[in-house]
Amino acid sequence: MQLFIIFLLVAVHTVAAVDFKALSTFDGTTHPAPCAAVCTGVTSGNDWKKWDAADYMYTYVYITGCNFVAPPTVTATLYGNIYPSTPPPAIITGDIRANYFSVYIKGHDTYRYRRLMWTATGFNCN
Repeated sequence: MQLFIIFLLVAVHTVAAVDFKALSTFDGTTHPAPCAAVCTGVTSGNDWKKWDAADYMYTYVYITGCNFVAPPTVTATLYGNIYPSTPPPAIITGDIRANYFSVYIKGHDTYRYRRLMWTATGFNCN
């Protein structure tokens, strides 16, 4: 039992020791440090839609569960095998809001079933 308590104390201290600093924010607002939050996820891969522009696709990623109060900073990448003859596409984050963001990529036929792995960092209180 004592070993479990020691393990629990070390785990809590390790989590509490994480230092999150936002040097700048997407919308230029500032928030107290205890409000900092990191949220991450992976899309299903079936949510890409063809865009009117030549050979582009887009998807919306809904991040309501992250409880951000302002637009977060979003980083995204595609998951899946990349064939040697097909270089990976550029990923463009479009509209970023507190509850969703959009992503655009070029290569409709090649990448239409790829899953999007994303991380959003922001604030969940004012």
